[in-house]
Amino acid sequence: MKKFRTSILIILAAALSMGAGDKDKKKSKKKASVTCVVSGETIDKAEYASYKSGKVYFCCEGCKADFEDASAKFAVAANFQLVASGQYMQTSCPLSGRKLNPEKAVKVAGTDVTFCCGNCQGKTKKAEDKMAFIFADAAFDKGFALVPEKSKTAKKGKKKK
Repeated sequence: MKKFRTSILIILAAALSMGAGDKDKKKSKKKASVTCVVSGETIDKAEYASYKSGKVYFCCEGCKADFEDASAKFAVAANFQLVASGQYMQTSCPLSGRKLNPEKAVKVAGTDVTFCCGNCQGKTKKAEDKMAFIFADAAFDKGFALVPEKSKTAKKGKKKK
């Protein structure tokens, strides 16, 4: 359990430090840092496991093995990494499943999360562990979806002549 909490804290600290001191809005829209969901270390893209139709990246084979042995233990960090790496996107309110209101957003671990209403936004602001509140499986499955792959036809149409 300590290892899980430590990895969540490392991910959260890394994500929060990205926005620290940014006065320019372009800079503050950077994607959250993608780190190993087990250790919080820098990832090696060669080390990954399939998870929810995406890929979760690790720093080493040992962390990958730990994740594969107990993926539920690392679900919050893995779900967050799927969003931070651009494999998943927010499609609806993670609390209610309803349509998003762009005026109702909260930064969670350096990532903007949008809600349907002030009530859901307020609950998130008050949550002691915002990361677990939004990226636990129940909320994640309600509010986020796999980014659709671009069709081969669309890619061919964009080729330079």
